[in-house]
Amino acid sequence: MLLLFKSHIKGYTRKDGVFVKDHDTRVVKKIHPVKVQPPGAIAHPQSGDDGHPVQIDKPSIASAPTTWTDPAVTAMFVPGAAAPTELNGVKLAPWTNYPKTTEGWNYVDGQMPDLDEPGLIANGKAPAAGVVIEEPDGRVWLVNPTNAFANTVATFPKGHVDEGLSLQATAIKEAFEESGLQVEITGFFGDVERSLTMTRYYRARRIGGTPAAMGWETQAVQLAPKDRVHAALNREVDRKVATLAGIAAPAGLVESADDWAQIGRQAGTNPGGVFRDNDGRAWYVKLPKSANIARNEVLAAKLYQAAGVAVPEVKLVTMHNQLGIASGMIAGLQKLSDDVRDVNGVLDGFAVDAWLANWDVVGLLHDNLLTDPHGQAVRVDVGGALLYRAQGEPKGAAFGTTVGELDTLTDGTNPQAAEVFGNITHAELAAGIAKVRSVPDATVQMLCREHGSGNPAQKQRLAKLLIARKAYLVGLLNSA
Repeated sequence: MLLLFKSHIKGYTRKDGVFVKDHDTRVVKKIHPVKVQPPGAIAHPQSGDDGHPVQIDKPSIASAPTTWTDPAVTAMFVPGAAAPTELNGVKLAPWTNYPKTTEGWNYVDGQMPDLDEPGLIANGKAPAAGVVIEEPDGRVWLVNPTNAFANTVATFPKGHVDEGLSLQATAIKEAFEESGLQVEITGFFGDVERSLTMTRYYRARRIGGTPAAMGWETQAVQLAPKDRVHAALNREVDRKVATLAGIAAPAGLVESADDWAQIGRQAGTNPGGVFRDNDGRAWYVKLPKSANIARNEVLAAKLYQAAGVAVPEVKLVTMHNQLGIASGMIAGLQKLSDDVRDVNGVLDGFAVDAWLANWDVVGLLHDNLLTDPHGQAVRVDVGGALLYRAQGEPKGAAFGTTVGELDTLTDGTNPQAAEVFGNITHAELAAGIAKVRSVPDATVQMLCREHGSGNPAQKQRLAKLLIARKAYLVGLLNSA
């Protein structure tokens, strides 16, 4: 913040005898703004390395004591809060005589001098080391960095190698500083290249310490069942570590986009942007208001594909702990020409638009129905189909067994759609209904079951509704 001050100076004679006339002067002072504390923020019990307090903006919530000993659920511990005094036959108590110097850490107990491990090839990156700590009950310890540092919600304890410190000693030291636990290395399972480091990962078991003594870099420590570890980790690089450690990803795990690099700005009302994944492919990612809306859009895209209508590759992803939609970017897309009959897939896809109740098929700015370089129409955004409007409001009873969109998308009720579909012929409509009819009922049921939102009963109701709408369209074709 800059503040400008103005003052009037009366005339005076300088030491060198020169007279200075009356004048105004302006002084600019820089005032540093006070950091606003978010509601609910608290101070970490431990100060930072510089001795200053560390603020936790959105504190984690400790789980109930019943979770401590239940191997089927995740136990969450927060700084300085309650923790058991013993778990799985091993005491939980503060590690008070931990080393205080680099030399001391190099000789810390818990290392395996006879471990057969290769030298670390850092590939020009900083060397680091970490551990995967497994309890006798099968659960695994994870740390939640304070304020999701480096966009990381949860990870395994790890850190840079200090000068003069060994990899094993670094792993033990970082485990203690980040989790409060004292560990013993039991093996080596791999090196993983991260964004800034090449990290050596060891297997370890807990021999002391307590999660209540976690350092300032961590705002929570969790003990997670193996079938929940991948879901707790929001970055693909950490999920890779889990896989290398022998922790299998559960079926249906949604891919995380938190490691993707943003290369383009948001378009539309939902938060998002263009991102490049770890394989170099570009996607447009958007984060709708709810997980149900995200699943609804992915289902709509799958149904379009089943009917032979071109849409981008669409999949669910998580970003910033929120479920979103990733649509594969298609190069060279352009707006439709004035004569839509010159573009393959526009009019003969209309009946599919009506079947899926895609009220926003064309888009307010004619930006949802585009043409690829091969002259093929592509419905690039199907967020207005099925159960929700483009802005996320439920359609309710307006999405029923009667396909009223045959009228509302052509009669001017939806001006943008009418500009495109208003002059559709019976033959073009019939071609689209044939596409709808080609989708087997079993495929509709399977896609709703796999990609639909809600519970199994809600998915089944949606499938029945879509099958009824299909029958309505086929009935029109048969009666013509």
